[in-house]
Amino acid sequence: MQRWLMYSNDVEVAAFEVQNSVIVGFLPSKPKLLPMQLRCASADGFTAWLRERAIDLNNLQHRELMKQLLGSRDRTTLALRTHMFSVSDTFTCFQEGEFIPRRKLCDPEEQNAASDFILLSSDTSLRRLSGATPNASTDGSFTKTWRFEGGAWWLYKLQSAAATRAEVAISQTLRACGWDAAEYAYAGRFRKRVRSKSFLQPGEFFEPYDSFRFFFDNPSDDDGVISNNLASLGPAFERDWRRILLADALFFNTDRHMRNFGVIRDAHTGTVLRLTPNFDNNRAYDANPGGYSANMLRAFMAEARLEDIENLKDLCASLESNGHLEKALEAGKAALKRARL
Repeated sequence: MQRWLMYSNDVEVAAFEVQNSVIVGFLPSKPKLLPMQLRCASADGFTAWLRERAIDLNNLQHRELMKQLLGSRDRTTLALRTHMFSVSDTFTCFQEGEFIPRRKLCDPEEQNAASDFILLSSDTSLRRLSGATPNASTDGSFTKTWRFEGGAWWLYKLQSAAATRAEVAISQTLRACGWDAAEYAYAGRFRKRVRSKSFLQPGEFFEPYDSFRFFFDNPSDDDGVISNNLASLGPAFERDWRRILLADALFFNTDRHMRNFGVIRDAHTGTVLRLTPNFDNNRAYDANPGGYSANMLRAFMAEARLEDIENLKDLCASLESNGHLEKALEAGKAALKRARL
């Protein structure tokens, strides 16, 4: 039996026990600093959360990286052996007596060597690694990897040109309106790579709604319940969530699942600070598997509020100014015309 400790920003927040690579006990010591999903979690519940942090093994580059570095494909083992480090939050874990401060855990040069392997499919970069790299990627359907560039972390994704165009153009449109949206940019001349800048400040962590929903009395995944729950956090949360819903409707993003939105929390106090920016639009517009449709926008506008109409005006003005996503602009103008009748 091995005793492990879980940390947030180098502060011990929980302990757990591991036997033959299986977690058999989980005990929080500072519940208010934990993800909501873990405040009353069992060993099985903690295991489910932990396994979400392992490198995604659905594509060849990730599997080859883990094969060369760790020789394992078990998600619990991978998460533990890379100390469950993630760029998108502040949590780490170590066997008792083996703690390493977070700032030393992930060396940018080593992390970039791992990302070179992911992006270039070359094993020469791995020679610069002294150990297993933490969080070379994140879970999801596309090849992804974090890189440290210009003093910031950037998440790279390899995907289709249509997906990349959607993410960059939607990001530019939303940010031009002054809305909170992740910064996306093309990476490479073939436009099949995109990078997005981490939207976290020091001492903050991202908690997906899939975990944060356990904060509320009703953790259902019903759309109306989600909207009511987020609105209960305050006017800014409700405003930003309705903007995400409107953008999804206008750009036909049908992939807004509970892990690509959530909240940003203070790692020192556990306080909920704000809703996450709008991010992950690589299955929107022409990258939507079904092609673009205005059906979601018509359904949204059928129950639109006055502020939704004003927000749609802003989006259309931004699209017209930048010449982005012409079909969405046409659909938006048609919706505004119907709203005036």
